[in-house]
Amino acid sequence: MFKISTVFIYIIINLNNLIYGNLFVNENYTRSKNQNTFDISYSIEPFYDINVFRFIVVLEFKGDKSGETLIQLPEEFGGQQHSNGIKFLKTLSESSAIYETDKPDQKIVKYPPNSTVKIYYQIEESRDDDLELGNHYMVVLNRKFFHFLGETFFIIPLLDWTSEFKIRLVWNHMPSTWNLANSFGINEKVQDLKLPLWKFKYSVFSGGDFRIHKRIINNNPIYLSIRGRWNFNDDQLLDVVRDIIRIERDFWNDHNFPFFLLTVLPIEGSGDQGGTGRINSYALFLSSDRIIDYRLKRIIAHEAFHTWVGEKMQFAEQEQLVYWFKEGFCDYYTRLLLLRAKLITLSEYVEEYNKILYAYYTSSVRYEKNERVVKEFWTDQNIMKLPYMRGDIIAHNLNAYIKQNSNGTKSLDDFMHDLMRRCQNESLVISNGSLSAMIRFYTGEQTLSEIMRVLNSNAVLRAHPNALGQCFKMRTDSFKKFWLIGEQFEVPVYEYKSETSTASDKKCLEWFGAN
Repeated sequence: MFKISTVFIYIIINLNNLIYGNLFVNENYTRSKNQNTFDISYSIEPFYDINVFRFIVVLEFKGDKSGETLIQLPEEFGGQQHSNGIKFLKTLSESSAIYETDKPDQKIVKYPPNSTVKIYYQIEESRDDDLELGNHYMVVLNRKFFHFLGETFFIIPLLDWTSEFKIRLVWNHMPSTWNLANSFGINEKVQDLKLPLWKFKYSVFSGGDFRIHKRIINNNPIYLSIRGRWNFNDDQLLDVVRDIIRIERDFWNDHNFPFFLLTVLPIEGSGDQGGTGRINSYALFLSSDRIIDYRLKRIIAHEAFHTWVGEKMQFAEQEQLVYWFKEGFCDYYTRLLLLRAKLITLSEYVEEYNKILYAYYTSSVRYEKNERVVKEFWTDQNIMKLPYMRGDIIAHNLNAYIKQNSNGTKSLDDFMHDLMRRCQNESLVISNGSLSAMIRFYTGEQTLSEIMRVLNSNAVLRAHPNALGQCFKMRTDSFKKFWLIGEQFEVPVYEYKSETSTASDKKCLEWFGAN
């Protein structure tokens, strides 16, 4: 009798899988179709199979006169393939069908011209190991919570990628105890959006037993969606995030951010952390032993700074050519703005910069040309670090030269603000050419020549002796790679000039704009 009951339950559940999806669509999408106000809509609902928890997703969009549309399944991201979690993909609209293409993550939907297209699928977690760095961008989906990125979960019609579309998200029958937080709102069961598809794709979604907290910056909210237990409390982390976001928005004098979300998901590991910037949000992944230290503050501040140097500044193709600016200057301002926000001390600032100098001047690839960065940035770990280090040192040097040439009336801050104004008002595109023109304007031909020589020939950067201001001096440590033999290293190190210069000395902090 028990076996018969189990089979009966299994049949009912799978009938639900095949039939209920259609009933569900008819109930929730007739209204949307009649209103005719949305270009694209998604309805998401939990589905409890015997051994697997899934989400049912129904995509609806208006087809065009050609009668066929390419759709993008969850694609490769972060070194992982994400389409494996898609199950039971089919069309629900009349006289329509899905066909394969030569790309596994793209398919063609054919339908009567100008008709409404409905596509049904289920999605489940496809991870075959613990949640850890390396698979942390994959969909997390279980009976307690979910967390995913837009491009790892949604099937998206490949329409005009940059035009704005009206998109509706409906979260149906979610457990009443679940909190929902995503790039577009908090605990909203129906979300009406107007944005380009690329922005919809670069989003983050969380729900379940997450704790949600709120802070206000200049009348605009920032939210934290976090689960798990940590060596810090939620308020401590959210206060740090608030201070970082506030100092960066103040730096750019840009407060047009009505919404911001940070999601925090525990992962397995020791001392591990990772993250990715999203639209209006940031997804952070931490092992449970992490603390709020410089490393954690740095990753948040660095990625937040890319809101401007990366999103609001447009970059020319072969972007790796200017990664020394995009990534290296972000590292420079990450450290500088943490200092200005009083989230690190001046001694910590100098200690961290000395670590960068040591890493660069002992790097086996420090002589490499910029063109190798283009070719091997994503395949060679040493090459990947090179533009970060180069850009950090160039930023320090450039700041010193600008202060010197302007008799202290200007700094690298003015350079960055001027660059942003030109990007916004003159549609300036960031390239080595446009950056060269700006550097020449602010510091002259010699400084520009030194920077370009390092990028384009086998030259090593020279650290500016006064890069940290009047309270510091630079010495050079010389040593062999293997004690008395091997490669000779010459590593600059900054230290206080005297015991009277301390981390709390206002004159020392003035150089950094941190007093």
